[in-house]
Amino acid sequence: MARNDATTTRDEGVTAFNDRNYTEAIDPLETALSGYEDAEDGFAEAAGLAAEIDEESAADICETAVDETAIQADATSAALSAARAARNDADAETINGHIETFRSFREDAEAITVADADAVASALGLD
Repeated sequence: MARNDATTTRDEGVTAFNDRNYTEAIDPLETALSGYEDAEDGFAEAAGLAAEIDEESAADICETAVDETAIQADATSAALSAARAARNDADAETINGHIETFRSFREDAEAITVADADAVASALGLD
């Protein structure tokens, strides 16, 4: 799934950033951002399809996934901004501001419970 791959890839970028390999952090963070955006689009499409067939429970699950994934994308964008700022020798206040934004978005996303694929299948009557 694109969202899980994006999370794994973002973690690689964050690790590179934490190791002060700012240039090496940028590519995985860009890839992760794209992955989250793709996943968000996929969840939105699934929500629309579920609504079309009057499967409100599944549509709600997909809408929650859209919201959570959008916040993960925002977090990843902030991490990318931090890596770019650090690579370009920005001041610590700027870099730390991006890091704090990243952490805040990540915490917001973690507060949202997203049902797994089994819950979606059950809501659609496919289990």
